[in-house]
Amino acid sequence: MNTLGFQRLRAVTGGATMAMLLALAPLGVAHAASDIATTLDQKLHDMLPANIREAGKINVASNVEYPPFEYYDEDNTTIIGLDKDFADALSQKLGVTLEFNNMSFDAIIPALAAKRFDMAMSAMTDTEDRRKKVDFVDYFKSGGGFLVKHGNPLNIHTLDDLCGVAAAIDKGTTEIEDAQKASEKCVANGKPKVDAKILPGTSQIVLALQAGRADVAMIDTSAAAYIAMQHKGEFEVPSASYEARRYGIVLPKGSNELANALQGAVQALIDDGTYAKILDKWGQSTGAVDKATINDGHGL
Repeated sequence: MNTLGFQRLRAVTGGATMAMLLALAPLGVAHAASDIATTLDQKLHDMLPANIREAGKINVASNVEYPPFEYYDEDNTTIIGLDKDFADALSQKLGVTLEFNNMSFDAIIPALAAKRFDMAMSAMTDTEDRRKKVDFVDYFKSGGGFLVKHGNPLNIHTLDDLCGVAAAIDKGTTEIEDAQKASEKCVANGKPKVDAKILPGTSQIVLALQAGRADVAMIDTSAAAYIAMQHKGEFEVPSASYEARRYGIVLPKGSNELANALQGAVQALIDDGTYAKILDKWGQSTGAVDKATINDGHGL
């Protein structure tokens, strides 16, 4: 596994200003060549919408700050990660280029709704509320979880342990709703509400936890485990996920042709073993699914 990208993030969060963090999202990006290889499926290529076949590429929106799924390598320009490798495999299978475009996570769905991009890959959870605006081709399972300081000083293991706790949460994520529901329950039981601190990006969450401005980071378990591994002795993941979830490739609502082609391509990569190789490379084999589905966030 290439961990240089998060080592860079770790160095930044050790003492960065907001300006430094914003500088990590350059307008021009390079795409690292993947070491995962598969073969073209002409039938799946022919299922793509005509405009994509003619252009020879799919424009992909992504928030490139979420290791191990998508993040910048140490050059701050080259995109690497599980989703990037998966996109490269999809590119080979479909016979078109998948071109990543970096943006803030909370801007992805509005950008898709405005048809600025063909799809998004950004470890996005398939939820009922999001399906009102976009469609999902589901390809991975994870769950809501916590990242805490080593030793778990506040003994946080479940949502019920968040009363009166400062929780750092990435802007636009499902964890915001989780914190709101937990806070309502706290207040109903006569306890202090959750002090939710909504921050713009994973690096800001890590920085808040390091600096003591937050007691816990609410983040999916797959990413939390990766961060804890890169910060050995500083952070830990205190428990299993509190809610099973699916990640999906995200599409503008009603993109049926593209959704069907992508579902077929994901399933082909599952069947030929490429998918398993990619997940194993990034230490995420426990998130494997055996079937590619559409709008199936409730299916766990």
